[in-house]
Amino acid sequence: MIRRLKYNEIDFVRYQKVLSEACQVDDFASREFMDIVAGKNWGILVYRDYEAVMPIAWSSNFGIKIIQMPPLCHQLGVFSEEDNPQVNQDFSNFLKKNFAISYYAFNKDNAFPTGSRNKKSYVILKDRYEDVKKKYHVHRRRNIRHTEDIKGNAEFISNVNPDEIEDFFLENARGLPSRSLKKVYWKIVSRLIETGFLEAFAVKYKGNLHSFVATFNAGQTDYLSIFINASQLENKNIPSLAIDYKLQHAIEHKNFDFMGSNVPNVASFNERFGAQPYFFSVLNYQKLNIISKIIKLAFTKNR
Repeated sequence: MIRRLKYNEIDFVRYQKVLSEACQVDDFASREFMDIVAGKNWGILVYRDYEAVMPIAWSSNFGIKIIQMPPLCHQLGVFSEEDNPQVNQDFSNFLKKNFAISYYAFNKDNAFPTGSRNKKSYVILKDRYEDVKKKYHVHRRRNIRHTEDIKGNAEFISNVNPDEIEDFFLENARGLPSRSLKKVYWKIVSRLIETGFLEAFAVKYKGNLHSFVATFNAGQTDYLSIFINASQLENKNIPSLAIDYKLQHAIEHKNFDFMGSNVPNVASFNERFGAQPYFFSVLNYQKLNIISKIIKLAFTKNR
């Protein structure tokens, strides 16, 4: 009923047809995007004769594929003409049975017959900027005032050259354990900017870079893919001004998704822009569980 297809086994014409006819939002599932963020380390699970598809990406350890989301990929999941909770569960069960899983995110439109582990994201629905701004928390409205200091010292730079941002990224990007891994991510970021998947801008304060923002441009939604601020902010309102700048120029035409966080401080930052939470299902396992699964799969493979 469900089978796995490696990259070179995928009928990409049929895959794209499923995506184009799916009821779920397929913003991150296109071949072009996946090729950049995952190379050929991705494939699909297929239900029956391409009635539903589920893209998956991996890294390899000791010949065992470990499922994880590619860099800057927010949600994948199951794509089908009608969302079927039981079929979604069958895909999830197949993935858990046959792979070691680090982290996998279904899309927000995938329902399940029983409770699943959820992650929170935040979205501002498209509207007139003036009406969106009215929903800002009072402190956020204060943060984004263009005071004389901001007017005289802040510079918003659209369509930045990635080469001019690389050192800032490598120095200030958080959550990546090594400089070498940061360089890998930066190579992907640069490629996504060059191909038009990401739209980037920067904020300088008194001539120094303070914020770098890159949004993933999807059909109906802009996703906050990269948001990096200097470790030492001379003006602590710059991050708020950066997001407000993006909303001024885009929110009337597209939704804005913060790509969420369960981190309280980040959640609070999002909420103060009037963003509303939504949830999507995830599979997430700790290192010991992953190692145990790798051993089990390796044993089964060698029997």
